[in-house]
Amino acid sequence: MRTSRLALLAALVAACGNPGFDRRGPSGRRVGERCNSASDCQQGLYCVEQTCAATLPVGACTTTAQIVLAEPVVPASRPDPIPDPPCALPVRSIAPSFPAAQVQDKGAHPVGSVIQFEVPEKTTSFSIVSQEVDGSAVNDVTLKQGGQDVSFPNTVQPTNLLAPGSVQYYDDLAAIPADPSTLFAQYVGFQPSTGVMTLPNTSRALDIVRSTGGLPAGTWQFTLTDTAAECKVLGCTADHANGIYDVKILTRPGTLDGTGTLDADVYFVSQDPDHPTLTAADATADPATNDTARHFQRFVSTLSQLFSRVGVCLGTVRVHAMPDWARSDFHDLDIDKSDPCSPMPRLFTLAAPESGVHLFFVDTIVTATAPGGGAVIVGIDGSIPGPSAVPGTLNSGAAVVLANFGLERTAGACSGPADVARCGTDQVAYIAAHEAGHWLGLYHTTESSGTFFDPLTDTASCACDTCAPAAQRAQCPNGNVKLFSSSCSGKVAGCGGADNLMFWLVDPDFSTGALSPQQGEVMRSNPAVH
Repeated sequence: MRTSRLALLAALVAACGNPGFDRRGPSGRRVGERCNSASDCQQGLYCVEQTCAATLPVGACTTTAQIVLAEPVVPASRPDPIPDPPCALPVRSIAPSFPAAQVQDKGAHPVGSVIQFEVPEKTTSFSIVSQEVDGSAVNDVTLKQGGQDVSFPNTVQPTNLLAPGSVQYYDDLAAIPADPSTLFAQYVGFQPSTGVMTLPNTSRALDIVRSTGGLPAGTWQFTLTDTAAECKVLGCTADHANGIYDVKILTRPGTLDGTGTLDADVYFVSQDPDHPTLTAADATADPATNDTARHFQRFVSTLSQLFSRVGVCLGTVRVHAMPDWARSDFHDLDIDKSDPCSPMPRLFTLAAPESGVHLFFVDTIVTATAPGGGAVIVGIDGSIPGPSAVPGTLNSGAAVVLANFGLERTAGACSGPADVARCGTDQVAYIAAHEAGHWLGLYHTTESSGTFFDPLTDTASCACDTCAPAAQRAQCPNGNVKLFSSSCSGKVAGCGGADNLMFWLVDPDFSTGALSPQQGEVMRSNPAVH
């Protein structure tokens, strides 16, 4: 799972909205009465297609995930690096399986360009995908913080995102409200080269889609920018406003209710001598005679169970063989750098041309900035959300540590109901589900510092200044306190969320994989879900 590095630039990246947004009126219309938004309804009710409702509709998954051995897509020999510019990539194409009718190719533009796009009627979501062209942008920028130079990835993103009628949905330099659920949109992603913004991902935007049947239809526009282009505002030590980015808009029709199907691509990138049979061939063999296949089937089953709770149905799971050179280069994945030449982005460029979520199973995730307190990093995404439908970018994947795959702490632990505490395969599935949740647009319900929260109203939060042990609360403002599951287990009023799949930490004593209805809506609206 991700550490709190998302918080590093949070003071610089935010979304524009009205902090006075009223999510639930203390009084109002009853179930079955007409509404324009949730604020028209009584407290605790939702507005669904202009009608007050007590619950959000979620369909039941009725199919079983299919495991298949995919054709090899990674070359058997290590590719030669591209020398000029170093490790630069061509702009990646949309996956062939993604509907062409839902793609608007806006071409290449320099930062500062104003780009318009169309949102059809009854559009559930749209994604703005920006890819660096020809190594035109710098990878990092340096800011002055506390008198010191601190480097950050040069993040590409839209700003001044305007809906029809000039309603501002997002401004990356706007102040962050105390309650991010009041925002029209949130974007907290710090990766160079490729950026993806998908709406809706906040309670306010979900309410609009749910109440009216879609995002506002018509012509939208935004200004293309990156951190380097904003140096004068942010206080960078140098101005490198020369980035050029290819921009594509992906739209998704439909509604937020019902179910959706998510396909997954899995890559075994392991050299662990304790797991010599962790290969694509073994994972897709007969589970009656092959132990790896039995545990992989268990993995898929547990992943399916976690997501089906909110109507995300696992479809085809494609298992990819990886050549020896890829296993050698990436099995111990160093994540301390994010430039295009570093290991994690290079690994993610190996993703197959498919539009689902891409999960790379590695032996360890190596970093000099571990969370501390006994926690280790066992999963990480290239970006939140992932570049759905655009495989092969520097951010087109999520890494998951395989260490506990096949481990049964007690005999038969992996034979009954899902058991994260005793079945190591279930724990790996839990981690994979968490990373896939990031891929689909979910943030941590509470970051490890207890000072940043997701933008949804129906997920429990755990604020450091009220939930940390009393002796540590004075240190909360400096961000050095780590909130562990015991402080966020709900024993103290207002201090919950440790059971949620998207809590920052997996803890067998508390992690149940809970997902809220609004988290399900965000997941089902992602273009990876069809």
